[in-house]
Amino acid sequence: MKESEGLYRSFNFIKQALLGITAVAFGLLIFGYFIFMRHVDAPKAQAAAERELQGGTLHYGERVEKKARVYQRRPTDYFRGLDGILFATNDRLLFIGTAPSDKLENADAPPVMITQEYPNDTLLSLEHRRLFFLTAHGVAIAHAGYPRGQFGANRGDEKALDDLIDYVSSIHAKQRAEAAKERKLRQDVAAMIREPLYYTVKRGDALSLIATKFEATPDQIKSWNNLPNDRVKIGQRLLVKPPGK
Repeated sequence: MKESEGLYRSFNFIKQALLGITAVAFGLLIFGYFIFMRHVDAPKAQAAAERELQGGTLHYGERVEKKARVYQRRPTDYFRGLDGILFATNDRLLFIGTAPSDKLENADAPPVMITQEYPNDTLLSLEHRRLFFLTAHGVAIAHAGYPRGQFGANRGDEKALDDLIDYVSSIHAKQRAEAAKERKLRQDVAAMIREPLYYTVKRGDALSLIATKFEATPDQIKSWNNLPNDRVKIGQRLLVKPPGK
């Protein structure tokens, strides 16, 4: 009986210790999340992003259409803020930011630039979302073959981020409309090609000339029109391409 009580007490002590450790770890996580999240100097990070963009990041013919000052919180940085700018160009969506510096680093050490990019096509998904424990007005970005991204708008740049999302969404809407128009055109052409084609004989026409004109043979023309010989008459209507050919 005493052995059972001892085991119970030991088990209860271990359980309480684990719960206490878990609570402390969670508290430290929350503390670090809110205290260290804005470790980077946001204006300096955004100025560095602009310099990086002008330093040759853009492709030939690429131009910036919209931009918004945003930040990320990555677990690898202990949820400290990674500040920068999200650019929407005519070709892609591009984030350029500065990684949080280590406090042990030399103050004169150059900033570590972080970039993420996504093709600006209809596979790109942008979703309005409250991020980072609902503390930020942000956007979640996804594209097949690219890592997902979450970006919160800096205070005062919420509308700029919304305008950027609206711009990208409008581009995708145009792309979908153009794709639908092209599909319709292809369907109409395919339907037209499947239709039978007739030709009315004119003065000077001969069966061999008509066959050559429509990439057929005289025997095919005769077969399609049940002609007994090669003679044709002015005004005669001939089938020169059967349905579906």
